[in-house]
Amino acid sequence: MPTNFEAWMAGEEREPFDVPTTDTALIVVDMQNSFCKDEYDERPPGRSIENFKKAVPGCVALVEAARAAGHMVIFTRYVHMFDNADEKPASGRRATLAPRAKGLRLGTPGIELIDEFGVRDDEFVIDKSRPSSFYGTRLEPLLTANKIQNVIICGVTTNICVETTARDAHQRGYDTYVVEDATGEFEESRHWHALYTIAWSFGTVVTVEDVQRSWGVPIGMPELADAVGA
Repeated sequence: MPTNFEAWMAGEEREPFDVPTTDTALIVVDMQNSFCKDEYDERPPGRSIENFKKAVPGCVALVEAARAAGHMVIFTRYVHMFDNADEKPASGRRATLAPRAKGLRLGTPGIELIDEFGVRDDEFVIDKSRPSSFYGTRLEPLLTANKIQNVIICGVTTNICVETTARDAHQRGYDTYVVEDATGEFEESRHWHALYTIAWSFGTVVTVEDVQRSWGVPIGMPELADAVGA
């Protein structure tokens, strides 16, 4: 359990950690075109996706590791129905702001998972319309039916969909791991504060290398120049 945010963020309190090797699933949260590719413009103006693109190599490395080790791979997509009919109405302070452009609609290219994964027919895609991958979805029945007890979580955004999914996984009794170098947030400060909060109470923060070493697969990141904006 971390005791000091600055020391923890600098890595002083984190050591290599082994993740489970059985009854385990990898959950890749919302690594979609709209969040990871410059040519899709459904995001609010002025918000850079550079930190999201930095998460792509780590997420791809984790998917490859899970496949090699024989673990279940689950992708989630943030998707709204026609005309965003199932989007939560703005409330509180947000209700006083200008309406946001409608996006992430079913049938639009922005909702699709990035090509770097090469999603396979035996892998699962869960659509959701809220930050949690558990809320209103078939994720929990899928995990239960396959006797999954441990979840490794990566993707975007660290402070919203990843953290909310991790909290819900923890509350349901899953041993929960979040991968720090395979997650991303608009602001670096929110990324690290989210990870610190998760490590404090809701799960264990690990690295891509921790997962690769634990699962006995080659250690390293794939070279994906386009994905990281090189």
